[in-house]
Amino acid sequence: MPLRITAAICTHNRASMLPAAIESLLTQTLPATDYEILVIDNASTDATPQIIQRYLNAPGSVTLRSAVQPVLGLSHARNLAVGMAEGEIIAFLDDDAVADSAWLAALLDAYAMHPDAWAVGGKVLPLWQGKRPRWLTDDLLPHLSMLDLGAVVRPLQKGEALYGVNFSCRRCAFDAIGLFRSDLGRQGIALLGSEESEFQQRVLQHGQALLYTPHAIVKHRVMAERLQKRYFIRRAYGKGRTNARLMMSHAQQRCTIGRRIIRGWLGIARQWLMLGLHPLDKGKQLDCMQVTATWLGFTLEAVTYRHRYDDT
Repeated sequence: MPLRITAAICTHNRASMLPAAIESLLTQTLPATDYEILVIDNASTDATPQIIQRYLNAPGSVTLRSAVQPVLGLSHARNLAVGMAEGEIIAFLDDDAVADSAWLAALLDAYAMHPDAWAVGGKVLPLWQGKRPRWLTDDLLPHLSMLDLGAVVRPLQKGEALYGVNFSCRRCAFDAIGLFRSDLGRQGIALLGSEESEFQQRVLQHGQALLYTPHAIVKHRVMAERLQKRYFIRRAYGKGRTNARLMMSHAQQRCTIGRRIIRGWLGIARQWLMLGLHPLDKGKQLDCMQVTATWLGFTLEAVTYRHRYDDT
């Protein structure tokens, strides 16, 4: 009987957090014979290799394997995990997250109830590593990869997406539509993203379903540096770069990118002018800074990235 599920952690220079992520997978309620753990070291330069080796040497009933992906980039690491995984389902957990003990069992239950689902993700709750500032309102939590779509197992609606910190897929999905795009996703300190969002779009285009289950719970660390406004601005800049790469990879959209940039900067000018009506509104100030950073990232990436597609 084939292995039911592979739990994969792709890690880069998170030696201090990695043990908690691994421990959360070693203590799952699922029988040890039903799953395996893969740890992919993505070009780490800290003590990550020693941490992984310590767990490989420790006795245990759960199969744990590891590999090194020397090419920096989360998508490269995830794609290696897909190639190595022996499970029918592949579940990805971030290295700064901790899975609930019933995480894998809840994912398998969701797939069993919805055989048409090719991807399933769950609830992501914050694990605060510092005092939450007053300006960090609930509407900003999705920027920290927090997700709560309610208490019911259901297909995703238009405009909704699962987050990579708590994301799983059937192996057949990768066989049918390919791997994660390696030009997207986190690359060291560069806050690129959307590799799993782009993958989800391909799942939908293939006529298959995306599913949310509130029972598959992951807690995601919110480090102290992410409790500062400059992190949200850096993240917005990375989002702009990501959006440009997504747009530049489609010929029809690439033809309109100049007009898109002009409209974007005109919109930013209007937004800053409107801020003059509420100059002390901290929320609106952050909104303006994030939008500006997004379009700066978009514009610079479009200029430097376009040559890759000039002949397509």
